[in-house]
Amino acid sequence: MEHTPLKKHKRPDKVKPQPPVLYGLIALLLRPYLRLRYGFHRPESLPIRGERGPVTVLGNHASNIDFLFAVAALYPKRLNFLVSAYFFNQKPLCYLLRFMHCVRKEQFTADVAAIRDMRALVSAGGSILLYPEGEVNGTGRTGAFPESTARLCKLLKAPVYAVRTKGSYLTRPKWGPSRRRGRVETDVTLVATAEELPTLSNEALYTRIQAGMFQDEYAWQAQTRVPFHAKNPAEGLHLMLYRCPKCGREFAMRTEGNAIFCTACGNRGLMDGYGFLSPAGPEDIIPASPLAWVDFEREALRDEMRAPDYRLAAPCSLQYHTDEHALDHVDVGEGIVTLDRSGISYEGTAEGAPISLHFPLVDLYKLPFAAGRRFELPPAARVTAIRTHEPGAIWKFVLALPLMKATVRAAADG
Repeated sequence: MEHTPLKKHKRPDKVKPQPPVLYGLIALLLRPYLRLRYGFHRPESLPIRGERGPVTVLGNHASNIDFLFAVAALYPKRLNFLVSAYFFNQKPLCYLLRFMHCVRKEQFTADVAAIRDMRALVSAGGSILLYPEGEVNGTGRTGAFPESTARLCKLLKAPVYAVRTKGSYLTRPKWGPSRRRGRVETDVTLVATAEELPTLSNEALYTRIQAGMFQDEYAWQAQTRVPFHAKNPAEGLHLMLYRCPKCGREFAMRTEGNAIFCTACGNRGLMDGYGFLSPAGPEDIIPASPLAWVDFEREALRDEMRAPDYRLAAPCSLQYHTDEHALDHVDVGEGIVTLDRSGISYEGTAEGAPISLHFPLVDLYKLPFAAGRRFELPPAARVTAIRTHEPGAIWKFVLALPLMKATVRAAADG
């Protein structure tokens, strides 16, 4: 069956600053809701309150509702949001995003139109909120973001602030289907004044942004010890913790209730009410947190990549986005997806015909993903994604890409 490509929704002619009355009403309603639903605490001291003109605000991105906490924390400063073009692919949501004066941006590409829109917005007195990581990071630890972020801040010529959200990952982890109520906090720091921006090197500004945004949820939780309540707290964790730390078997991990276990060797761990992990018995080997487990997987991948001919391959389905009333993709073919030192390739079918796709490593920054469901490929004529038939392999590809890029760079440097 052939699927007709969807027309991309046209970019609005002009993104306007947020209207004060509607935005103010939303912000005031958000505060009690977020406090009751998520235990949100707004900071008492906000250095941004003294800023009367436009500002650039950058935040860590650990859950898909981080922007709500930023709105509630930073009001009365009104913020326009930089939003992935992916969310503009659903027609009803596209209308809402336009109504809310959001700026559209293609993920992990140099989107000249988005830069133009942000500059016009700031010139008109509006303030912009963006998450430089480009997507929800999935681990609770702030990930890498493009160095061009510093250049963008200089182009906008507005004071730069960082909003750090703490607890949002533990509230809504990317791998977990359920929401948890605990405590979410924010702090806001001044990164650079408008007068400082021209005097700072890109490297110095980037370092300041990184310091203002960085958040390690498990380091924070080790100090605060806030319980996060969930009926089945470990459910879905195996979609990212795919490698058994005891026997090394991949894709044999499963979860049930508060337990994660290996179907190959029986290794078993338990998640407590704070999000930490522990062995269920004296013979079990379990890292202390999901983040520590991901670090273990990363090191195992790094070891594998020492082989010059290393290839990560998996049976998969190719997906297109075909329904403008939905965000989900649909399977349009089957084949093999491969990551090696040249990039990512797909060999298989699409809509009943053979197809070969290749995305050079240099063109790939990150792989936006939905845990256990798909990872997305760079914008093309079709909105394309890959669904590996083994759900845990999706995270392995996501984790492997930056390691492969680092391996290639190291080889080139000798």
